[in-house]
This record gives sequence, C-alpha cells and structure tokens, in this order.
Amino acid sequence: MELKEYLQQAPFGLAEDKLNTYIDKIEQSIKLRSHIIQLVRNYLQNSGNKSTGVEALHGAYFGSNPPQPLKTQEMHEILIELSSPLTGYLGREKGSDWRSDRFYFLRELAVNSK
Repeated sequence: MELKEYLQQAPFGLAEDKLNTYIDKIEQSIKLRSHIIQLVRNYLQNSGNKSTGVEALHGAYFGSNPPQPLKTQEMHEILIELSSPLTGYLGREKGSDWRSDRFYFLRELAVNSK
C-alpha cells in the first residue's frame, strides 16, 4: 500500500527513482530495528539483567551511535513491534503502563548491506 502511494505521486514516469526511494526508506527502517535489537542484547549482557525497561534503553540508545533520533514513546512502539509474536525478536513482560513494560532479547535481525 505504501509503495503504491509512492508510485502514484507526481512526477509520473520516474518509477525507478520512486522505487529506489521506497527501498531506501524500508532499508533504513530495518537497520533501525536491527540496531534496537542489538542495543537490547548488549544492554542486558552488560548489565547482567534478564529484562529492561524503555527508559533505560532510551538512555543507552543515544550513547550507541543511533541511526536516527527517537523519542521514548517512539522507541517503545518499535519495541512493541519487535516483541510481537509475529516478529519474535524480543520478548515483553507487560507492565501496568507503557513505561513499566520490560523487554528481553530473543533473536537477531540480520541486515545484509548492499
């Protein structure tokens, strides 16, 4: 659906350029998610904890040469996505609110560079 929107925008006739732009956007999104998964894994290894909250991860994120700036709420949304049973990269212990959710590492998200 998102690709369709890219191809329907003016100027028309530049499908290859639009497709490349879309692919670049998706690649950046995957790299961000891979970075966050690595962050969770490394943070837990270094701290010796079994799980961690979004606040601690958000603090560690900015010390990890992040691919893009993220607000705490944005990071939480990505962590929820990555801990979905459909993706299964992270695990989640649901808290009483979004700030008290805890996350733990399950598996890597390998990114192949061009």
